[in-house]
Amino acid sequence: MLAIKAYYSNGRIELIEPMPEHIHTAELNIIVIPSEFKSEVIIPADTSQVTKKSSEDDFKSIGMASFFDSDDDSDVNWEECFGLK
Repeated sequence: MLAIKAYYSNGRIELIEPMPEHIHTAELNIIVIPSEFKSEVIIPADTSQVTKKSSEDDFKSIGMASFFDSDDDSDVNWEECFGLK
C-alpha cells in the first residue's frame, strides 16, 4: 500500500507524484480534502508509519480490559488454551 498525491478539479484527477512503474492495476481508496479546508502541513506521500498491534492492544483500547481484569483466571495461559502458541 502506498499514497499518491493528486489534485481533483472539474471531474479530472491529476497525479502529482508518479505511480511506480511496477504497478499496472490497483484498487484506489480516495481521501478527499476540500481546498478550503487544506492545512499548511504537508506530509510526503512516501512517509508512513507502520504499527504492529495485537488483539490484546485492541482489547485494551476498547476499554474492556479493566472489566475482565481479575484474579479469577490469572493462572490460565489463554494463548496456550486456545492453541495459539
